[in-house]
Amino acid sequence: MAEANDIAHWRARIFARLLQVVFVLGLLTAVPSALLAANAGLWSVAIMDCIAVAWIGAILVLRRVAYTIRVAHFLTVAFMVGAGLMLKVGAVSQIYLMAVPVLAALLLGMWPAIWILLLTGMTVLLLSIEPEVPMVIAGMPDYGLLKAAILALNFMFMTSILTLCCAVLLKQLASSFDELRLHSEDNHRLAFFDVLTGLPNRRLLMDRIDQLLASSQRGGTFSAVMFVDLDRFKTINDARGHAVGDAVLCQAAARLEQTVRKADTVARIGGDEFVVLLGHLADDLATASQAARLVAEKIRAALGQDVEIDGQRYRCTASIGVTMLPRRCNDGSTGARADQSALDLLREADTAMYRAKSGGRDGVAFFEAPMQAAVEQRLSMERELAAALAGGALRMVVQPQVDRQGRVVGAEMLMRWPQPDGSMVPPNVFIPVAEESGLILALGAWAMRQACESVLLLARAGVPLPLSVNVSPSQFRQPDFVEQVRGVLTDTGAPASMLVLEVTEGVLIDHMADTIARMRQLAALGLRFSIDDFGTGYSSLAYLRQMPLYELKIDRSFIMDTPGDAGSVALVQAILAMAGHLGLKVVAEGVETREQADFLIGHDCACMQGYLFGRPMPLAALIALLPPAAVSVTAPR
Repeated sequence: MAEANDIAHWRARIFARLLQVVFVLGLLTAVPSALLAANAGLWSVAIMDCIAVAWIGAILVLRRVAYTIRVAHFLTVAFMVGAGLMLKVGAVSQIYLMAVPVLAALLLGMWPAIWILLLTGMTVLLLSIEPEVPMVIAGMPDYGLLKAAILALNFMFMTSILTLCCAVLLKQLASSFDELRLHSEDNHRLAFFDVLTGLPNRRLLMDRIDQLLASSQRGGTFSAVMFVDLDRFKTINDARGHAVGDAVLCQAAARLEQTVRKADTVARIGGDEFVVLLGHLADDLATASQAARLVAEKIRAALGQDVEIDGQRYRCTASIGVTMLPRRCNDGSTGARADQSALDLLREADTAMYRAKSGGRDGVAFFEAPMQAAVEQRLSMERELAAALAGGALRMVVQPQVDRQGRVVGAEMLMRWPQPDGSMVPPNVFIPVAEESGLILALGAWAMRQACESVLLLARAGVPLPLSVNVSPSQFRQPDFVEQVRGVLTDTGAPASMLVLEVTEGVLIDHMADTIARMRQLAALGLRFSIDDFGTGYSSLAYLRQMPLYELKIDRSFIMDTPGDAGSVALVQAILAMAGHLGLKVVAEGVETREQADFLIGHDCACMQGYLFGRPMPLAALIALLPPAAVSVTAPR
């Protein structure tokens, strides 16, 4: 495209075609002209015609000679023919000389054309003064210098107009070509390169992966595709702003390019995600994989170094996923499989990158077939979970909570996903899928409504009982979460005082000011808060004092080793003592043995929950199990 839009290339093409036309016309006209001139005894004209045609033919054949030299020779031929004809024929031959500066403007540009225009004008003036030159013009007195001046001025006037018109037209055309080339280059950059880093974008990357696959089919070497994702980049971007984030990305891009070979490709496909193509690493898979691992470790080390921006230092490590190509065929050979595509390779590298992240970040993981199976299974579970929620297949069960006398004082609502074959998908399997896919928001809203309706069912059955319901971090952080809860309470008519919202410690410390404000709004409605799995997160006395909390739930991991393990005993005693000083109720989860229960009772634990007192059950089963007299409802503070 750049060559086609270049004025020099355009002039060269015009000159080549012009030479061909002039040579053909020269043969058709010069030969008869030479014969007629020879017959009339004008041997000089005949010789001049033959020399001109031969000269043009030589210029046409010698194409390897520089363009400017060939044009100079061409203009020289035209000038000599024009001057010679003026000497022999007279003023009418000025038209030949007139063509010389016009052709110079067309083939060389404005300034060469102006110099040649002056040369031809001076030539006309000098030839017109010469008395032997036949310059007879009807009606013009034969006053030598006057006649020459009139002829030269008229020649210069008309030739200047033609020459300058051609020169200006060609100059504008050259400017248009430059603008077109710049626009073409800009469009190419926008289409194939990332605006921020200047690296190839996703579109160009996919094309180069396709090329790499094609070359793998022809050769026997192995290559690698790496998916590089910056760890903690979002934290830096959110905390310091997009300007700092962009600077971090640019420095990461520069380090990636410095780490790999010039023949390799580094691309940015969006956000903090980069892809590196390492082509033709080795002839065998083991050696190629080892080479890819070495490069990946170099990249990890380079990106893990501190970045200095505006006097501040930032550290942003990288998780890297690697997949090798070509994949082995079904027969065990190493040729590229027909079903292997650029999208397959990118997805495999992405899957391996997430494996590296789940392993603690700042690491390298290679793609393995079971990873893809796990991803596909996760996607299937996501679709099935959405269908189960829409189709009413999910169930809520309750697990009782008892006081030191064994009386039921509350219950926790737990979500269950029954399968057609009677089995259950464990919550620790489908809840993470819901959180990653965003389904957790719909699940949380459904669970909240189920809790409100269950509170009403308990009240109508004569066993009013407070119910605890889990709230996910993403659900709690929704800007309209308070309005959602208020809407459900209004729709169902459930008393807010009979609901306890269980949140994790991570929810409490993130954006603490907003969290406290939201909790106080919910507490004003009558809701109470419980910290779920207390002790496993970011335990801090600061937030315990500032927030409107109702209870702490000691995680089952601390209960399971009591009373035999001294460390667990000390932790549980410390939590119970701290909660007592702060006036918080304590629920011990995972109580499964009488020894555990006796230990907790002996240390004044107010409430216990676990298989010792009851497994999760349908609400109707709990209602049937508990006569009204057996229920003790803890009044809200």
